[in-house]
Amino acid sequence: MALKRDELGFVRATGYGRIRRDELAGLLGLGPNESLYRSGIDQGVRTGQVVKDTEVSLKPGDTFSAGPRVVKGGAPLPEALRRELEGLRRSGFGGVGQPEPSPEGWRLRLRGLTLPGGVRTDALVLLPKTYPLAAPIGFYLATGAASAQLDRSHLFHDRAYHGAPDLSGEGWHWYCGVADTWRPGHHTLVSYLTVTLAFFADRAVA
Repeated sequence: MALKRDELGFVRATGYGRIRRDELAGLLGLGPNESLYRSGIDQGVRTGQVVKDTEVSLKPGDTFSAGPRVVKGGAPLPEALRRELEGLRRSGFGGVGQPEPSPEGWRLRLRGLTLPGGVRTDALVLLPKTYPLAAPIGFYLATGAASAQLDRSHLFHDRAYHGAPDLSGEGWHWYCGVADTWRPGHHTLVSYLTVTLAFFADRAVA
């Protein structure tokens, strides 16, 4: 058989051939809650995949191992947030990414936001789990925003207030602008970001 077992438990193909998946699973001692994985080189690129075929083809360098079953995580995007995201893009905020789940709720990244003085940087809006019933938690600017023409007394490099987490260790600086009169169903991400940009312009320094 064109397979060589390694002391760490995986097996590696040393030649071409075919083997039944159940035989390969037996060689690896595949458990009931494990999956069978193959890694190899495909057109010069290292790839990995779950092996599901009943009969498995072998080629030199293919490596087979048993591993835990992995379920792709990620909470479903709330319908209200999805609608607002679409509205945000329709309103001209083209650099808006897909919200990512976070311990606080959701993180919404805006790429290439233009700040006073012509500086382009990324921004981050932190939304609570209960959004849009509750206001956004905080607005953050990437490290490069320090060179923009902003009132930097409102830009905090190593702290945050009003319940917003300090994300400076991740390259984000909190900008003080709190939506303390939030009206669910009336105020949206479009209005929040528009107000924030107006705040930047109003507070711009020469």
